[in-house]
Amino acid sequence: MTEAIDINKADAAELQRALQVSEECARRIVEKREQLGGFSSWEEIKQVAGIDDAMVESLKDGGFTVWKGFVAPPSAKHA
Repeated sequence: MTEAIDINKADAAELQRALQVSEECARRIVEKREQLGGFSSWEEIKQVAGIDDAMVESLKDGGFTVWKGFVAPPSAKHA
């Protein structure tokens, strides 16, 4: 079984490798995550340009999770 990867901790390179998405798409995921102070649901991830239901399913199938109750560190909310 694949070990779960917290979408709030994965870096752009890990997202790109695991999802086989472009560098640009991985960068947009990370930027939106930083803007929100972390993703708290799959619905929030779909706010990223280019992320649709199929991509969310790929994230889930790839072992990514959104940890419920995620609290962003104070430094992530500076934007």
